[in-house]
Amino acid sequence: MGESINREAGALLDELLASLLDDFEHWFQRGEELLQACPDAVMSPQERQSIEGRLQDGKKAIVATRALVAASTQPMAVSMEVMKPWHGLVTEVWALAAKLGSSRSPQAPS
Repeated sequence: MGESINREAGALLDELLASLLDDFEHWFQRGEELLQACPDAVMSPQERQSIEGRLQDGKKAIVATRALVAASTQPMAVSMEVMKPWHGLVTEVWALAAKLGSSRSPQAPS
């Protein structure tokens, strides 16, 4: 019975990690799309280049993490210390989306 529970727990951990990595991957890709549509009035070219580089690094980290998980014979987790910069980057993407939305919405009459 204990081995069965361990297998089930391992499978659940694998599913949760895969879902979490999918979410990061989605938001990193969305960030790249937003940057392509971002005017200089919302974010300077230097700022865009900086976040773009970090998004690319984040996507590479996700690919590397998936490769490590796939190569492991045991269920794996990713530490919060490793994921903290990824969360910060997702928050930046959300902030960029909000800025772009504000810049496109009609201005209130004066």
